[in-house]
Amino acid sequence: MNFLKFLCGVVLPVASLLLSSTGCFDSSVAGRPKLVLVSGTVFYNSQPCADAKVVFMPQGHQYAAVGQTNSDGKFELQTFDPKDGAVPGEFKVVVSKFEAIDLPDGGFKETFFLPQRYGNPDKSGLQATVPDDGVSDLRFELAD
Repeated sequence: MNFLKFLCGVVLPVASLLLSSTGCFDSSVAGRPKLVLVSGTVFYNSQPCADAKVVFMPQGHQYAAVGQTNSDGKFELQTFDPKDGAVPGEFKVVVSKFEAIDLPDGGFKETFFLPQRYGNPDKSGLQATVPDDGVSDLRFELAD
């Protein structure tokens, strides 16, 4: 998957969802869905995976949630506000970690630090169920 496909297929839809929601709602506004706290850890080749983007793609509802792993591979999800959690339900999960560098000729160079399949919701094989009371021990094991 090249960077533009990833950007257009995953990052932009999630970003537009978050941007359209952020600032338009606060926790007291009617119509905002119930959110529960969601956290977990991402491992790559049995080691904590730092600085990876974790995206929960909704299945059966419209609210995606995102998180960023810390140096221990731990993440907390947000839907509207930092660390506010996710809507209970089923999700396909993508995890990505890459760098895109602009080149002098106007192009760019991509460096992927995880296998690209984990950045594709149809190929990652990662799924999660967020229960009505939240979850704090999700664990995603990625490998080459």
